[in-house]
Amino acid sequence: MTQFKDYDPEIIYGYSTRKGGVSKGIFESMNLSLSMPDDPANVKRNFEIWCDSLGVDPRDMVMVRQTHTANVIRVDEKNKGQGIYRERIEAVDGMVTNVPGIALVTSHADCVPVYLYDPVHRAIGLSHAGWRGTVAEIAGATVSKMTEEFGSVPEEMIAMIGPCICREHFECDRDVVDAVERMSIDGSEMVYYDPVKGKYHVSLAGLNRLVLEASGIPEDRIDMQDRCTYENTELYFSHRRQGRERGGQAALLMMRR
Repeated sequence: MTQFKDYDPEIIYGYSTRKGGVSKGIFESMNLSLSMPDDPANVKRNFEIWCDSLGVDPRDMVMVRQTHTANVIRVDEKNKGQGIYRERIEAVDGMVTNVPGIALVTSHADCVPVYLYDPVHRAIGLSHAGWRGTVAEIAGATVSKMTEEFGSVPEEMIAMIGPCICREHFECDRDVVDAVERMSIDGSEMVYYDPVKGKYHVSLAGLNRLVLEASGIPEDRIDMQDRCTYENTELYFSHRRQGRERGGQAALLMMRR
């Protein structure tokens, strides 16, 4: 099994927890969400603390305004600082780059972070996959974008699916299952129905794994973190658990200079 940690000399990656920041109240303490009404100065300071722990300059970060799309863009030096220091690009949920020293950052509070690294062509991709992005197959769109922009070969890439809500806690109605059934992959094994609650349960992590496999990334090159943001109350904020009375996490991926 190939894991992201096997490439530590080449890349920096992380997924934040709710600990170690300066935010107060419902945002305590490492809130990295730009969309919640926390004090912007505290959020900025939290990013500085988190980036320092990873050995990353926060001014090298690139963040977009996520809207649960399957839109993926290429970024480079001109995009540095977007998010904290400059306005974000609108309606984008995935980014790719082949420039070392650019830190791709996505926001999360149950949604799936999908990390991609091409060690042959030296390129990375990072995507935010909520259920809408998952069924729209943003993971596959990110693989395709790296293939198109950098000549990446999926069989040579490594992927990681980070912490997110697990199937047991992602309850939904039939509309989500209908959308799963319209995907290009067979996701039926990732769905079950609870007749007591009258709700369906869907594994968003599992669906993204199937999409990555269908895109050509071998199963043994997909690193599954299997940490549930809903269950781990001490470590993570969770939209499903807390609604909008919460902060948020962030995922980061960067190639070392």
